[in-house]
Amino acid sequence: MHRTAIRFIITLSIFGFLTTGDPVEARSLGELLKALGNSIAHPQKHPRRKAAAKQSTAKEASPTPSPSATPPNEKSVRAATAAPAAKAGKRDVPYAVPVPGKQGLVTSPFAPDEGYVDVSKFPPGTEVKDPFSGKIFRTP
Repeated sequence: MHRTAIRFIITLSIFGFLTTGDPVEARSLGELLKALGNSIAHPQKHPRRKAAAKQSTAKEASPTPSPSATPPNEKSVRAATAAPAAKAGKRDVPYAVPVPGKQGLVTSPFAPDEGYVDVSKFPPGTEVKDPFSGKIFRTP
């Protein structure tokens, strides 16, 4: 009788532990193990949820667009800057996507929905810094 009660308590504890936790979202085994380790080491931190909550409250807080905002059917345009020199030769960085019908404008491979990047001052194949994400890409 005593062993049955202990088994019941352990089974109930394991079931409760498995059902009360948040599901872990990962694309590979390595990411799964990393997410599991982070959830054990930092149980109160949920960066994705907090960021999403901040974005939704920011959108709700200012429903009217500011006067400097671009119209909904136009994207903002920011100028790219030259990338710092690579320490060990060439980097493996992606190419930007040219915007059809707009010479010198590209779409960043890292922030395709943010807006256009002006790369008209750079020759093709030049490494530039994305003004939206801060990452480096090549001009087409």
